[in-house]
Amino acid sequence: MNKKSLYLAVLLLGFNTACSTKISTETPITQQTEEIKTVLAKPKKHRHESLPEGVISADIVNHNNRLHLLTGKHKQGQKSLWYQYSTDGGNSWSAENKILNDDNIAAKILRGNDAQIAAQGKNIVVTWTKYDKATRFNAGAMLAARSTDGGQSWQYAQTPPDWKKGPHGYIDMAADDHVMHAVWLDSRVSHSEVKASQGLRYARSTDGGLSWQSNKTLDDLTCSCCWNTIKNDAKGNTYVLYRDKQPSDLSIGVIDRQQQWQRLNHVGAFNWQFEGCPHIGGGLDFQTTGGKKRVHAVVGTGHQEHLGIHYLYSDDAGKNWSASKQFGDESAIHADIAAHDNGRVVAVWDMMGEDGLAVFVAESQDRGASWSTSKQISNTSMRATHPRIVKTEKGFLALWTENNGHQQTLATLGL
Repeated sequence: MNKKSLYLAVLLLGFNTACSTKISTETPITQQTEEIKTVLAKPKKHRHESLPEGVISADIVNHNNRLHLLTGKHKQGQKSLWYQYSTDGGNSWSAENKILNDDNIAAKILRGNDAQIAAQGKNIVVTWTKYDKATRFNAGAMLAARSTDGGQSWQYAQTPPDWKKGPHGYIDMAADDHVMHAVWLDSRVSHSEVKASQGLRYARSTDGGLSWQSNKTLDDLTCSCCWNTIKNDAKGNTYVLYRDKQPSDLSIGVIDRQQQWQRLNHVGAFNWQFEGCPHIGGGLDFQTTGGKKRVHAVVGTGHQEHLGIHYLYSDDAGKNWSASKQFGDESAIHADIAAHDNGRVVAVWDMMGEDGLAVFVAESQDRGASWSTSKQISNTSMRATHPRIVKTEKGFLALWTENNGHQQTLATLGL
């Protein structure tokens, strides 16, 4: 196993022990970890270290060519949420607005379990997992705030779950001009016989996030701690990409305009059997060119024969998928993708570079048929992770967090 493979192995080892009670008796975990550390100089497992100072959460959406950005910040033990918007594709931004005007909001947020935002005209809703000292991993019920004046003022709001106990985590949201949608993971129905599992829930709002309708269980047995992706296509169908269980491959399903759910298929049938929590989701977008719809996806897997990030597309609305194309090498972990109807598709991901984790990009001009050589877009002197990409009116905007060892900041780049 080479250096980059060892890096991913250490991450998966950490996630497995954090989310599963099963401990190997062959070699103590501490010994395994120390043996790997002697081979590979790497950052500490981020799930077990204190939060960095600076930006610890980020989400972005485009609604009618207005970009809505939500960031979470950590400063000397206190957390806060901030809203900004851009009307020129991210070239300039409004002044930051502190949500709820709270310098110490009770939020369990970090990259990969970020606070989420959805926008519908002047109605904007943000959601996050509450920080609760009394619960396991300090993860509590979902909290929400809502603005009805385009982000100028905020109030606590109704939350999507109708099971209020929690915890609720790994939330994602989407909105069109008529409906807001939310998905998340919770354990209202326990499957204690399956380690590191929860269920995937869904709710919708038809009044701009003021209230939420009864929940639907989309899949009652999923991975317990990988981020979900929910997106609307141009015809009002709502797709959900999530990490399944047994096997732990990503699955996709759709909620149609009649609110009927259909699980469609795995996106990348790697048959990865994993009892822990990889904390790796995927990315999804849609493209219509010449009247033909194509669904683009990026997915991550820890299967030893397929380690890394893979791109696939579907020409039949998610029922069947192309052969996978690997982006980067086996150390690639977190990825996202966006597409324009002019044929452009852009993917971003993080993987090990010469100086540690870095963000890379590749582009296709022909609907994913061929791809450019990947190139690094993050600062070479910083550790960069969890890239996101969103389409803008004329192109794309990528964003990620960078850490210089003292401060974590948000970086953006127009593409």
